[in-house]
Amino acid sequence: MDRFAWVPGRGIDASALERLRSHFPRPAQPMGEAWFMGSDRRMFTELLNDLGDLPPYGIQKPLEEIASGTSAFGPLEEWNSWYHHLLGALLPRSHEHFVDYVLEYLITGFMALYPNGIQQAPYDGFREDILNSLGSAIMDGCCWGDGEISIGRILHRSNNNPNRVWCWWDASGDMSSSMFFCLKYLPKPMVADWFRSALAIPSPHWRAQIIAWLVGSHAMLHDTARWPSEWKVEARPSVSWAWSHCLRPELATNERGSEPPMPSLLPDESKIEALRVVREHFTDAVFLEWLSSIAEVPYLKTELAEIPITFEHLYLGA
Repeated sequence: MDRFAWVPGRGIDASALERLRSHFPRPAQPMGEAWFMGSDRRMFTELLNDLGDLPPYGIQKPLEEIASGTSAFGPLEEWNSWYHHLLGALLPRSHEHFVDYVLEYLITGFMALYPNGIQQAPYDGFREDILNSLGSAIMDGCCWGDGEISIGRILHRSNNNPNRVWCWWDASGDMSSSMFFCLKYLPKPMVADWFRSALAIPSPHWRAQIIAWLVGSHAMLHDTARWPSEWKVEARPSVSWAWSHCLRPELATNERGSEPPMPSLLPDESKIEALRVVREHFTDAVFLEWLSSIAEVPYLKTELAEIPITFEHLYLGA
C-alpha cells in the first residue's frame, strides 16, 4: 500500500476484513473481566455463542474490559487473543451504538494493545489490513450519501433531548477516534495525502467536526498534551471518545519487552505533517467557503458559536 485516503462510501475493505477473520479464530476459553481482587471473576461466556445475538452494550462491555484492563494491569494474552477475534467479528457492527459507537471501543482497544505502533505485527500485511478496515470504517457507505453524512448513522445522532441540541461543538467520538487512529498508525509518508482527503470532504457537518476536532486537538498536535488521559473532562471542544481516558503513558512502557516506548500517543513526524497540511489548505478563501457552507445548516453555525473564531486564531494567525 503506497497511498491511503478517506473517500465517503469507500469504507471497510472486504478482503482486509476476511484476512483479519481468518487469522484470528475464536478462542476456546471465555474472556474474563479486568478484576482480580475478589473470589469471583466474571467470565464473558456469552462470547462463545453467536455474537449477532448480543446487543451493542453486550459487545461494548468486553471491549471496555480489554482497554481498561490492559491500562490498569498490563497486557494479557487472554485479552489480546479475544480482542483480535472480536475486531474481525464486530467491525461490520462498528456504527451500532449504546450511548457511544462500537467503533470507538474497537479503536480504544487497539490503541491499548498497540500503544507504541504496530511494531510486532501478528502476520504480514496486518498494518495494511487494519488501516483498510478499522481505519476506514468511518467512510462506510451506510454513513454517507452524495458526499453528505447520513444523519443518525455517523457523528452526532440527534437533538432528541430537553435542550434540543446536537452537541456539534464537540468532536463526535467515532470521528475523533478515527482521526487519531490514522495519525497514530499511518506510515509518515502517507499522512499528508490522507489528511488532505479528510479536508476535501465537502459535507458541512463533516467540516464543522473537522474545525471542532482541530481546535480540541491543538494541544496534542503541538505536544503540550501527550496522551488522552491528560484531557480535561470539561474541555470545549471535547475530542475524547469511549474510554479514551484509559490511554495513558504507562501503556507504552508497561511490560512491552523490547519495543521502544512512544513519548506520546501520536508520532512527532505525523503531527508535523498534519499541521503542515492544515496551514497549506486553509487559505482565507477556503476558510470563508467552509464557514459559508456550515452557515447553510443553521444549527451547525449556532452550536459551533465561537469555535471557528478560535480555530482562526490558533491556525490562521488571526
